[in-house]
Amino acid sequence: MTPGEIPRTTREFVDRADALAEFLRAAGHAPRLLPADDGVGCPLFHALAALQWSGETGLVQPSDRLHAVWFAGDTAAAVIEREQGGKQVFRYFGPRVETLQRPPVDGEQVLDEMFVRGYEFTERWNAVAHFLVTTQGSGALIAFLSSRAPEVEHVRRWLLELFQGPVPEGADYLHAAWLSAAGAGFLFPPASFANDRHRGWTYVEIGLPRDR
Repeated sequence: MTPGEIPRTTREFVDRADALAEFLRAAGHAPRLLPADDGVGCPLFHALAALQWSGETGLVQPSDRLHAVWFAGDTAAAVIEREQGGKQVFRYFGPRVETLQRPPVDGEQVLDEMFVRGYEFTERWNAVAHFLVTTQGSGALIAFLSSRAPEVEHVRRWLLELFQGPVPEGADYLHAAWLSAAGAGFLFPPASFANDRHRGWTYVEIGLPRDR
């Protein structure tokens, strides 16, 4: 199907609980990214740019699985899963800042450049724990409530398709997302506009998710 032929549905909810319930029902068994707290979520328009840049530099590969992601202004952090030497490893990439950062006891440093520091872990939760310690979790999305994390190529593909529009008005933040080979769903927090206009929690589903 061409971009214009891919099905897209949009639903709006008053309450976060109802919106999340519909999101989880629609996701089924598909990999999903959920907020680490009850804030607005991840800055949407930084997400694709960061994925594109990290792909071009080789930090992130299309077959990697994205377990956690965080953006704050001009910096970002992520945890990815990669097959290496016949086994799965988990890599944390984050900002190389001059403030105190304790190196993880159970992680091996694999990258130390001007703006980026990376560690490799054998266990997923050790990598995610270091991610949360460094970022404090505010505005982070993490692969919860699923046996798998979404593949980077699926995240990039469906974000590109999402931006083809229509995107909900004022959708500057992404609260949650599920992403599979055949489809994706995105949940956006409410937004207020001039003239007392208001948009509630909005769920957008794209594609034909047959592999839930």
